[in-house]
Amino acid sequence: MRLPVHVVFCFAALLSIVSTESPAQITVIDDLGRTVSLPAPARRVVSLAPSITESLFAIGAGDCLVGVTTFCDYPPAASAVPHIGGMTNPSIETILSLHPDLVVVSMEGNTREDFTKMTGLGVPVFVTNPRTLAGILRSLDQLGDLTGHRDHAARLVDSMSARAARARSRSSDKPLRTLLFVSLRPLIAAGGKTFLHELLETAGARNVAASAPGTYPAYSREAVLAENPDAIILTGDLTTDVAGLIAMFPEWGTLAAVRSGRVYSIDPDIVSRPGPRAVDALEILSSLLHQGQR
Repeated sequence: MRLPVHVVFCFAALLSIVSTESPAQITVIDDLGRTVSLPAPARRVVSLAPSITESLFAIGAGDCLVGVTTFCDYPPAASAVPHIGGMTNPSIETILSLHPDLVVVSMEGNTREDFTKMTGLGVPVFVTNPRTLAGILRSLDQLGDLTGHRDHAARLVDSMSARAARARSRSSDKPLRTLLFVSLRPLIAAGGKTFLHELLETAGARNVAASAPGTYPAYSREAVLAENPDAIILTGDLTTDVAGLIAMFPEWGTLAAVRSGRVYSIDPDIVSRPGPRAVDALEILSSLLHQGQR
């Protein structure tokens, strides 16, 4: 049976529309204020920071990763992704050989020189630099848009928001005056302009170093004695307990934090990487700081 001419014409026109129609363009504003547009969700992504790699895996986009830095060690599946070098010295040649349709970089750890090289070569680059919990949630949403994992990212953001709200609700009438040290030799604390400060205060502490000059202010042993914090938090393997701290600074035996046993250690990767594990850090800090409090 032959179709009428007008039906054949309409069917052919419809096929033409379908065959030429392209996916809706994805447009996101990055943390440099740049408009980043992709013709379709990115399927070959290079991450230049551990927090970015963690974020991509967390939103279900780990299978899009074709390159990560040598520092991208979480989750364990990240170890199977090819390395492109370090954060400050990635191999641009290796990145180009991977034919990425998106490279995601951070403003801390990555260099402007590498950013300029890649954008100059026409590589789509998205810059993310969250410095607050709200910024992390926004970054996860944006990465979800860019990789076509919007729904997964939205569910993760909702879950993280609810967990952060629960941690915030554990308030105390007398928040512990707390110093969080990122180094003991020299003594370096997290100041008021850091992501660590927000974690501390959201967890219910009062950051002793909040008003100190500088992002990560240096302290003398005497200054710590004068501040007499109620709690001391150490990142990494600086030391693991009160005895270790006293072995380094015997005069600190009179500190309120030491006398009450409120000297704690926390994984630096969890508290320093502005990614999905930030809420884990918040919950851990909240639990530590509210031990023994009603």
